[in-house]
Amino acid sequence: MNVSLRNAAKEPLFQFIVIGLLLIVGERLVNSSNYSGEYQIIVDDQVLAQFMQQQAKTFKPDQALAALTALSGDDRQRLIDDYVRGEVLYREALALDLDRNDSIIRRRLMQKMDYLAQGFYDEVAPLNEEDLKRFYAEHKGEYKKSATATFTHVFISKENRGSQESKITADTLLNRLNQDSIPFDKAGLYGERFLYNRNYVKRDAQEIASHFGPDFNQQLFDLEPSLQGNWQGPIESNYGWHLVLLTSKVDAYIPSLTDIGGVVLADAQRQQQHELKRMAINKLMAKYQIIDPDNSE
Repeated sequence: MNVSLRNAAKEPLFQFIVIGLLLIVGERLVNSSNYSGEYQIIVDDQVLAQFMQQQAKTFKPDQALAALTALSGDDRQRLIDDYVRGEVLYREALALDLDRNDSIIRRRLMQKMDYLAQGFYDEVAPLNEEDLKRFYAEHKGEYKKSATATFTHVFISKENRGSQESKITADTLLNRLNQDSIPFDKAGLYGERFLYNRNYVKRDAQEIASHFGPDFNQQLFDLEPSLQGNWQGPIESNYGWHLVLLTSKVDAYIPSLTDIGGVVLADAQRQQQHELKRMAINKLMAKYQIIDPDNSE
């Protein structure tokens, strides 16, 4: 047995392992004071409750503490094991400088600082009525409501006939529609199939222009709604001619502050928060000197 041990002691691998163990033990003995703190992980109720909050993505400490208290011994130990495992991996990663030059970690830290900068918002007095009126006056154009129209149409395509021929066909059909007093819901019995819709109910000008073209849109809103159910036109679009029965329209308008006070308040608060955050970040940036060695001008 002693012979085998002596032979093993002569092996380079054995010697390497022994030397490594001696170095580790020696380093731990020399730096024993550092290990007492650096390699300690505290798992008291506060730490575990915070860990539970992070796991559950909730910010209610009282609920987390109550849930922690209700855990059985085995469940608490599993929670401790999960926390310790993550903490060990986190500390070892920092020790190896794995957080350096990592774009994902860099972006995450930037997001956290950006979020912290919003904390200044809580220190500002709430907006008053005068602030709200001032904001509305400066931004009222942003609340403009688009014009809307309700109409149906009969379509005459110019794809298989010239523009003039299709126009004559449309004029003839217009007379027939008015003579027979064709109502809104019977429009689908006349004309040809259109690429988009037959009926448009309270549709905004942008959508109408996207379907028919801007010239049609302009001419449509120049018409007055017919209370007697008269058909009007023909109006030319990008595709052909249209006979329209316009029953109602609402011109573009800007709602009053009374009508959209809640929306304006929310927008004003967002702008105030954005401005305060910008100022906070600028204050942080002012602490740093920017050096561009490639541009000395």
